[in-house]
Amino acid sequence: MEVAVNRSARIFVTGLGIISPAGAGIAPFWEDLCAARNRFTDLAPLYPGMKADVLGGRVPKNAWDAALDQVSDRTRTLPRVASVFAEYAAFEALRDAGLECGDDLVRNALVCIGTSDGQANALEGIVGERKDITETGGFSSYSITEDVASAIGTRGPVFTTQSTCASANVAVSCAMEMLRSGVADTAVVGGCDPYSEKNIIGFSSLQTIGAMRCRPFSVDRRYVTPSEGAGILVLQTENALRPGQQPYAEILATAINNDASHPTAPDRGGVEACHHRALAEAGITAADIDVIFAHGTGSRANDAVEGAIFTENYPRAAVTAIKGTIGHLMGAAGAAGAVASCLTLRHGLVPPTAVDSTEVDGGLNLVTGAPLALPRLRYVQNNAFGFGGNNAISIFRNAA
Repeated sequence: MEVAVNRSARIFVTGLGIISPAGAGIAPFWEDLCAARNRFTDLAPLYPGMKADVLGGRVPKNAWDAALDQVSDRTRTLPRVASVFAEYAAFEALRDAGLECGDDLVRNALVCIGTSDGQANALEGIVGERKDITETGGFSSYSITEDVASAIGTRGPVFTTQSTCASANVAVSCAMEMLRSGVADTAVVGGCDPYSEKNIIGFSSLQTIGAMRCRPFSVDRRYVTPSEGAGILVLQTENALRPGQQPYAEILATAINNDASHPTAPDRGGVEACHHRALAEAGITAADIDVIFAHGTGSRANDAVEGAIFTENYPRAAVTAIKGTIGHLMGAAGAAGAVASCLTLRHGLVPPTAVDSTEVDGGLNLVTGAPLALPRLRYVQNNAFGFGGNNAISIFRNAA
């Protein structure tokens, strides 16, 4: 059966929720971004010979405790770390949108969450013989989305996307397609990833983590700073908006593609093609983009490709990269960028990249130092790329 898709249907972001190394909630997240303040800590070596003094971003204990107090009994009892993060962020996003579990819009909402590592603590506990599978409730990545759907009380479609570090933006893309097809008029969507030993070991073997924090687009950049958390957005179609709701943004487009080139290195042609597709889907040009939240991992290869595209194709866009502040949230990276994009549109402020202006590579129009005020902000672009050639870009417009 062919499903009709209404490409002209307008979709708005009405609620935001996040948990990250900045803490539990959008308030500490925004405060840390605007101050370019990080809370990175040393990660313990995971195997003999692994170098010490590796920096990472962990959700602080007080934020974990706050999240644990709010999640469902089953998630709290196990506890499944990814589900704790995702449920907390979903509850915050619903409250922020002025919605409650059990009301009409939420009962039929679709839920889509992107993840790269799923229930990593459960799987690694079983593989490391630290836990029995009966103590974890299982390790399927789908269980994250299923737990969120159960916690908020929806009977709508429930699915998970896994496209490495582009996963959250891919989830947003899938949700937009379903909203435009009429499957639902409200979506709870985003990304979630917990701390993963596999990731740390993998990055260590690639020599991409170390004692220096992530320094996006710096001439001295070297390392990625792995992190954890979850970001959730509430999306509503225009006809589902209620009186008094004040959307953060309208989401115009999310484009996805795959380089099909190298397992870890980005391909300039594939990444650039994703940029072109996103702009075409949104019906605008690169000259219209006011702000770009770069993927900005701080690695030499990623930043070189992104930076060249920005300087050559985006003549007036202010660029910022938040991984120097909160680290790389893996499958939730695009969700953190989406939350930051919406807050930028709400406040008319672009948070700075946590590097000094004197070290910016290649003449890039990078925001550093203090937040940049842009009171007439219109379009914000959010990039998320991942291993395996996964690329996903979302474009937001001022809701006013």
